[in-house]
Amino acid sequence: MVAKERLKLTTAEVMDKMLRADLSKLMIPGRNKGERGQALELILGIPNSSALTDLEDGELKTFTVGESIAVTQMGHCLEEVINGQVSFTDSKVGEKLRQTIYVAFNRAGQYAGSRLLSQETDAEHYRVLEEDYHAICDALRRAYANNMRIGTTNGPNNLLQIRTKASKNTAGGYTPMVYKGVELQNKGMAFYLKADFGKKLVQK
Repeated sequence: MVAKERLKLTTAEVMDKMLRADLSKLMIPGRNKGERGQALELILGIPNSSALTDLEDGELKTFTVGESIAVTQMGHCLEEVINGQVSFTDSKVGEKLRQTIYVAFNRAGQYAGSRLLSQETDAEHYRVLEEDYHAICDALRRAYANNMRIGTTNGPNNLLQIRTKASKNTAGGYTPMVYKGVELQNKGMAFYLKADFGKKLVQK
């Protein structure tokens, strides 16, 4: 019986590859904020995938120091957020960030360092992240229960936030974020790690 080929790399394999990779030629992203991350994935041999996480045991996030870091779109999280029946660890945000390689670039586009965070080695970070996540989920549930829109919302620790993140549709407008008939925002939203997190990460 032929063993099934493993398609995804591990975080350890990616960290090892990054030691030998030339990251100086990665362009500063333009309108498409994800293009630098896609270029880095190509350099590192990470297959393009629609899976929740890039790697077998985690995620790769590129960011510009001083800017917030997009985590994931809110749309596919609404069911578990509003029903409140999924723990942070098992949530899409929790799974996405469970073990993450953060790759930093300065505003001039120069590589500024990288760091791997995991629940095993950085317990306090994940405790704070979970607290912010639950506070944001509570705010979303209140908005839904009261048939109200929700705007930019920060967790109490100012680590995690939600805010609008959307592109115009083919009709030239935005697709509202709706859950079971309640319009929660007139355009899509996403979870973000706030800019201070990235600044502190590269200072350590």
